[in-house]
Amino acid sequence: MLAFGPDGYLYIGSGDGGPQEDPAGNSQNLQRWLGSILRIDVDNRDDGKPYGIPRDNPYSKSRGRIRPEIWASGMRMPWRFSFDSATGDLWVGDIGQSLFEEVSIVRRGENLGWNVYEGFTEFSNRYRRFGETYTKPVIAYRRKLGVSVTGGYVYRGKRSPSYVGAYIYGDFESKRIWALTQTGRRLTKVRQIGESPEQISSFGIDADGELFVVGYQGTIFRVVLDESVFE
Repeated sequence: MLAFGPDGYLYIGSGDGGPQEDPAGNSQNLQRWLGSILRIDVDNRDDGKPYGIPRDNPYSKSRGRIRPEIWASGMRMPWRFSFDSATGDLWVGDIGQSLFEEVSIVRRGENLGWNVYEGFTEFSNRYRRFGETYTKPVIAYRRKLGVSVTGGYVYRGKRSPSYVGAYIYGDFESKRIWALTQTGRRLTKVRQIGESPEQISSFGIDADGELFVVGYQGTIFRVVLDESVFE
């Protein structure tokens, strides 16, 4: 996925490149772009590149030891991300390997842990680095609920006041749609609020902050929460 952030820079979601279980450790290798959220400046050029490196990127001064485009690392397959229009928080839906799907709030320079962790659970020690800090997701759900998370948006619309501030997301295969709230990146509440008529490829918002679901079979659906209360 590609999206401009509220800071005007372009953010790029990159998967670990496979094959299964990331045997090459790409997501923990900061000399590669894989398994990361990248952040670039499309209005300027640096060192012969067709883009610039924002000065506040965490590795902008790494002098080649780390890819300076990397904003955050340790993801398997960031499938849809968005920025909370009120707080600027970057929310990422990260597709898991075999046990867990996860949703995270991602910040500058953080390592989300794949393939050392899948969700909250240890996966492999092969690429674990001594002293490294791994950021936990807000939520991780098991495969009985779905097998491919699709990241959504924090609701900031006006038609459904009880949902304001809740993050709404879904699962591609199970077609379930959930809403969650968090405090300090710790889950406080999660509820299933609906089911999509089609597999969920993506979510979208309109100018008023109201939500849409993009169906894999080619239909765009409005998410109607008018008569629903998030409690």
